[in-house]
Amino acid sequence: LMALGVGEGEYERMRMEEEGVEGKKEEEEKEDPVVIGMTLHSSFHFGLVRPLTFGGLCSGKIPLADRFYVGGPGQLRGFMPAGIGPRASRGGSSVPGGDSLGGDLFYTSTLATSVPFPKSISTLRHNGARLFGFVNAGTCVSTTGGASGTVSLLGMPAWNQILKSSRVSVGGGVSVGSPMGRFEATYAVPLRYGPRDARKAVQFGFGFSFG
Repeated sequence: LMALGVGEGEYERMRMEEEGVEGKKEEEEKEDPVVIGMTLHSSFHFGLVRPLTFGGLCSGKIPLADRFYVGGPGQLRGFMPAGIGPRASRGGSSVPGGDSLGGDLFYTSTLATSVPFPKSISTLRHNGARLFGFVNAGTCVSTTGGASGTVSLLGMPAWNQILKSSRVSVGGGVSVGSPMGRFEATYAVPLRYGPRDARKAVQFGFGFSFG
């Protein structure tokens, strides 16, 4: 009998957006008499995965491919893709701090504001380019392992682990929308990070959501 690494998980996402009169209306539109066209963005992503052992038929370990990896543009700026979280003692030269092992729990959150380009730069303004500033926070941890087994998510050990391992970065950038998606160029400064995190200040990203 060959046991497969079967797992179950949950992924949740919440998003809120408020926009000024010059922005595209998605959920709610308000007019700001002070700054016309300013847009506030916020997002929150959360994931948790637990293994199914089927009474010992399958391994209780979560395969690397099923774990969460956090970092990079649009997710946690200021850090490289898979730049935070559990890491191996060593790894390839292209991965500072050792190879990423992934985690079974993660969250990322963003609070940002954007404004249209000044009228003096009409070309970028007419093509929908915007200037934005942001604050990112997030973590990626493993809540299983050790002699005691699974750490209770609702207990203090797990919550302390999540809070103590949270990373924070601030920065700004330029975003441009296109029919294929959203392109951004950012500069971020990590304010809270670990000694083995893979950090990167200047990043370029392409995606379909503002996270």
